[in-house]
Amino acid sequence: HSERDELAQKPNTYTFTKAIAEDLVRESSGHLPVVVVRPSVVMPTLAEPFPYYSNDNNSVMSLGGGIGIGLLRVTSFADDNKVDMITGDMTVNCILAATWKTAVTPDAAQVYNYVGYENPVLIKEFMNVNLDNFRESKESFGEALWVPHHINVQNNFCMFVLYFFLHLVPGLFFSMVERYLNKKPMIMKIYRNFFLLHKTLRYIITNNWTFTNDNTKSLLFQLNTRDRELFDFNIASIHWMNYYSVMYRCISLYNLKCDYNNKDYPKELYRRKMRYIEPVDMAIRWIFRFAVVYFSCKIVCGYVLILCQD
Repeated sequence: HSERDELAQKPNTYTFTKAIAEDLVRESSGHLPVVVVRPSVVMPTLAEPFPYYSNDNNSVMSLGGGIGIGLLRVTSFADDNKVDMITGDMTVNCILAATWKTAVTPDAAQVYNYVGYENPVLIKEFMNVNLDNFRESKESFGEALWVPHHINVQNNFCMFVLYFFLHLVPGLFFSMVERYLNKKPMIMKIYRNFFLLHKTLRYIITNNWTFTNDNTKSLLFQLNTRDRELFDFNIASIHWMNYYSVMYRCISLYNLKCDYNNKDYPKELYRRKMRYIEPVDMAIRWIFRFAVVYFSCKIVCGYVLILCQD
C-alpha cells in the first residue's frame, strides 16, 4: 500500500496497475478492434489440456499449499465471505468467444466480466476442504514441514499476536536450524512473502463482491450448440466440491513440486518426519494453552485483588 495507491483511490498496487492497463486499452479502442475480458481468480483447469493443470502459483493456490504443508497457520477473513473462482480452460474459452464476437460484430460490448458470481464458493469452505484432503492423503506430504493446523481470526490484534507466536517465532527457529546446517535461510523469506500476500489480499477477502456479467451470459448463448460444447465457459456447471476433492494433488504437483512417480517415497518421508514432529507439535500446543490459561488467571486474580483492596 503506497502513497501512489492512495492518490489513485485504489486499495493496493495490484488493482491500481490493472486500472492503468484498462485505461490504456480504452484510449486505443477507437483505432483497434479491442475487447477486454476480466477474469476473477483463475484456478487450475477443469478438463483441458488435462484436468487440474496449472503453471501459475496464484494467491489462492499459495494459501492452500502453505496451509497444507503446515507452514501457514493463521489467516484473517470473514467466515461468510465468498471467493470468486473460475477455471483456466473456461477462461480461455471465454476469451476465444469474446474475440469471435468482436470480429463478427465490432460494435458489440467490449468488456466481459468472467466471474463465478452464479456459482459462489465460501473461502472458509475451500480452505477447510483443502486442509482435510491434505491431512487424509499422506502421499502429498513429501514436502510437509509441520503438522498442518489452520486458525482463522477476524480481530486484527489477535491475528498479529498469533502471527508472532505461530509464524515469526517458528520461522526464527527454523532459520537458525538452516544456518546451523549451512543452508541458505528460506523460511523467514517465505513467511515474509505470505505476510505481504495476505496484506495485499486482505481488502479483497474481507469483503464480498458483486459483479455484473450480463454480457458474458449473453455471449455464451450466442454460440451455436457445437461451439458451446467445444468452448464451454458456463461456470454454473462446475461442482466445486468434486473439484476440491483432488485440488491438493494439483497444489502438490505443480506448486510444491512433489514427485508422484515414486509414490512410496513421500509416504515414507512423511512418516519419518511426523515421528519426530508430532510429539513436538503436541507439546508446543499444550505449553501454549497452559501459558494462555496461566496469564489469563493471573490477570483476573490481579484485577480481583485490586477490587478487594478498594
